[in-house]
Amino acid sequence: MNKAEQTKNKYLKSIYSVIQTELEQMVKQAESKPYTTQNNYGEYMKLLTTLKGQLGLDNSSQLLVMAGGNKQGILDARKILTA
Repeated sequence: MNKAEQTKNKYLKSIYSVIQTELEQMVKQAESKPYTTQNNYGEYMKLLTTLKGQLGLDNSSQLLVMAGGNKQGILDARKILTA
């Protein structure tokens, strides 16, 4: 892992420690709904849209995964949002 990656990891961990409870609640709420899209990407699109303005899309994606979100659903949602 290079220095830039280490710095980004520290940054994400720092943000996560501040908003962990909120992120975990958001993920839990999204995952408690019946999947209407593959890997629940529809719910993750909503969450990413909400978070990306303040955190950026890449950071938001990684933070949702850290909070226990469905990684494939988050990646699929991110792919759609960047298309």
